[in-house]
Amino acid sequence: MCKGSFAHHGRRHWHGHHGGHRFGAAFWQAPANVIEYDGHYELHLYAPERSREDFQLQLAGRVLTITAREPEQDIVSTGQWIRREYRPGSFERSFSLNDSIDTDGIKASYADGVLRITLPKYPDQVTQRRDLDIA
Repeated sequence: MCKGSFAHHGRRHWHGHHGGHRFGAAFWQAPANVIEYDGHYELHLYAPERSREDFQLQLAGRVLTITAREPEQDIVSTGQWIRREYRPGSFERSFSLNDSIDTDGIKASYADGVLRITLPKYPDQVTQRRDLDIA
């Protein structure tokens, strides 16, 4: 298992854990982006050619695990492949969540090939922003 982290302003908010095989197409992992907003984070996982039923989200303690099974239906139903460089396979990604996230309020949606997970912050952890004057 490989480990990586997402850092924001020098603080560790995320630890990404990649699952999967080390060889061949099975090693492909869905790329993820994490965005911080004032009151929440958004995790965007790029996983095209799937339906929302292909995903399973599980929270164990403060570790969010996203599992996707290989789509059952091939997108080509009446033709035949001439070239196929990409085949969506199954994968698993896990993310350690920091203490500012209200795990009871996590929501997910899937549209346009992107799984979007909203991770709300506890009210006392909301990022306060203000402009500073330059002297």
